[in-house]
Amino acid sequence: MIEYQRITEETILALKPFFYTYACGICDNTVGAVYQWRDIYVSYYAVIGGMLCIRAGYGAYGDCYTVPLGSGDFNAACAANEADAKARGIPLRYCVAPACALPCLQARYGDRMRTESIRDWADYIYDADAFRHYAGKQFHTQKNHVNRFYRDHPNAQTVIVTDEATGRACLAFLDRFRAMHPEFSPLEKNEWNGAKDLLLHRDALEQTAVCLKDGEEVLALAIGERKDDMLFVHVEKAMPGVSGAYPAMAQAFVNCFDGVRFINREDDGGDPGLRYSKLNYRPIELKEKYLVTIRDENA
Repeated sequence: MIEYQRITEETILALKPFFYTYACGICDNTVGAVYQWRDIYVSYYAVIGGMLCIRAGYGAYGDCYTVPLGSGDFNAACAANEADAKARGIPLRYCVAPACALPCLQARYGDRMRTESIRDWADYIYDADAFRHYAGKQFHTQKNHVNRFYRDHPNAQTVIVTDEATGRACLAFLDRFRAMHPEFSPLEKNEWNGAKDLLLHRDALEQTAVCLKDGEEVLALAIGERKDDMLFVHVEKAMPGVSGAYPAMAQAFVNCFDGVRFINREDDGGDPGLRYSKLNYRPIELKEKYLVTIRDENA
């Protein structure tokens, strides 16, 4: 049986090339998202036939596999997942499967495959130019909030984090943010830990970190990565009580990337407040992701 290994700080670096292929525009196929959430999902991997196989725990759905990534032998990778599921006595399920991957799965599993769109997993896709300008009536609220932010903080600057001093200031910002949210759930705590990890290892993981600073104080932070013409936003945090910091940070972040046409601000995980906020920014698409359950061929 193929041995699946934990995704760690050491192993993720060797896996980076797999995330350059077969993106389908979903956050789950980015190195930043996989690394950030590796602990909460208890993520394991194996490389089979030149393909990356990932097994992770998806809450109520239990241990699932993501659709193999890479340009190698797709069927060999699926066979490894099948053997692993059988050996572990779990149903064969593919989670967060993008629409573009369904034909490949259909070709292998045929009518044994049951597909269900999971709304909580859908990624929010936005027009990047809309964030650059916040123009028009539909972005009136965001533009007003940004104007308020810069009125209150006329010396605020957008800073790309490249030096150690700014990196330390951003880490201190995340610590202050954590201290102001003592009610953090386990999921929120993991997200915070993941944000620190992405910040600390931004160069190795090819992540871009950008902050809004007023003097020496960091007021907001965003971290993400670019793939072709899409910007994936993995982290977006602003200090509570700073009016307009969130829309100002979102705008400043995308303005650091020339030629980006779309922004993927990831899923809402079913959180009502987060869903309301993401919808308020007027997505142009909700990119569906699916739970694919494979019936046992002997059933």
